[in-house]
Amino acid sequence: MANAGWKVLVVLFFAIPLYLQIVQGFNAFETGVRMLPVSVCLFVTALVGSRLARRFAPRPIVRTGVALLVLASLLLLATIEPQIDTVPFALAMGVLGIGMGLIVSQLGNVVQSAVTEADRGEAGGLQYTGQQLGASMGTALIGAVVISGLIASFSAEVSSDPRISAGVQQQVGVRLDGDVSFVSSDQVRATAAEQGVAAEATDALVESYESAQLRALKTGLLLAALLSMAAFIATANLPGEPPGAAAAAEPRPAVRAAT
Repeated sequence: MANAGWKVLVVLFFAIPLYLQIVQGFNAFETGVRMLPVSVCLFVTALVGSRLARRFAPRPIVRTGVALLVLASLLLLATIEPQIDTVPFALAMGVLGIGMGLIVSQLGNVVQSAVTEADRGEAGGLQYTGQQLGASMGTALIGAVVISGLIASFSAEVSSDPRISAGVQQQVGVRLDGDVSFVSSDQVRATAAEQGVAAEATDALVESYESAQLRALKTGLLLAALLSMAAFIATANLPGEPPGAAAAAEPRPAVRAAT
């Protein structure tokens, strides 16, 4: 579950800054402000989650968190547009923070309570390893999906646009066969100008690239939603009863009155 949770988190934290900084053109501070609802909601929910654990089993709490990750991914998918809509975006980020807060508030307790004092170091190390492995896998996966989606979508847009000549299309194809990175539309415009591309064709290239950017990012967010759904499988073996429920259910030994 730690592996799955951090995989989803990294996928979202890869796609969202790309949208804010590359597509919207925000600087690091502005990006941080717009991602602040995640941190605030995660912190508050993690505190509340520790209290919920006294009354509810870890499994339903974590499953609620996973469901909120799916919802956050779908909300972000609907929010990613050429112009950011601040309120729905902040709402989606808040839902993401609540979902992660419910998950992280339970996993540590589950891992540490399942072992003895002597094994807690190893258990914590395995949990951290699972998190880092999930983060690494998520980074590699989302990077491949977003860049591949960007190349495929941009190539299709350029090929179908009559404003772009065959020669320019060939140049774009050569560029896409090399190293491709997620850059701003201003950089695409500047590169086209350096290559002597006509103004009309340059505008067409920029429009095609901006459309391809949004498609690639939405593909990445769709991946996050699918990974979140798959994370439900990892919750199957989490404890299904609140702490102490098993002990309370055990019959107490009868006490005989002294005669």
